[in-house]
Amino acid sequence: MQRNLFYICVIFIYIASSSFIFFDDDRNINFIPYTSLPINIQEFVNKYFNEYKVYSASVSSQYTVIFEGGSSINFNRKGGWTSVIGNRKTISISTAEKFIDAKIINIIKSKYKTINNIYKRRKGIEFKADNKEYIYIDYEGNIIKIKKA
Repeated sequence: MQRNLFYICVIFIYIASSSFIFFDDDRNINFIPYTSLPINIQEFVNKYFNEYKVYSASVSSQYTVIFEGGSSINFNRKGGWTSVIGNRKTISISTAEKFIDAKIINIIKSKYKTINNIYKRRKGIEFKADNKEYIYIDYEGNIIKIKKA
């Protein structure tokens, strides 16, 4: 009897939790023209990623700029970048050093050859480097954590 009750509870939790997927407003992605993005996002892309060709732009709970080849940048609602995704391509260190503080990017430059992804975190920046390690560096330039990808 207890076993049946356990399975019924598990099934109920599964159904209830999966139903939120269908009513999740964050999944309402609207593709918009690049020129409809906020000006500060366009300025960031034009200044730091001018060698990339914009493929499309979207808005949901955040803004996303997608480049030809699949790389993308995510921005919060205020227009601040939150992540740069290489999508199995590399992000040149020379591009990253344009918008990331020197004391942080110098650590990456000294130990790694390529950057695959960059994530802005609350206390620092996380990099996926050489497609093999995640490096979390705080805003003071201290390595917090390194883990294998």
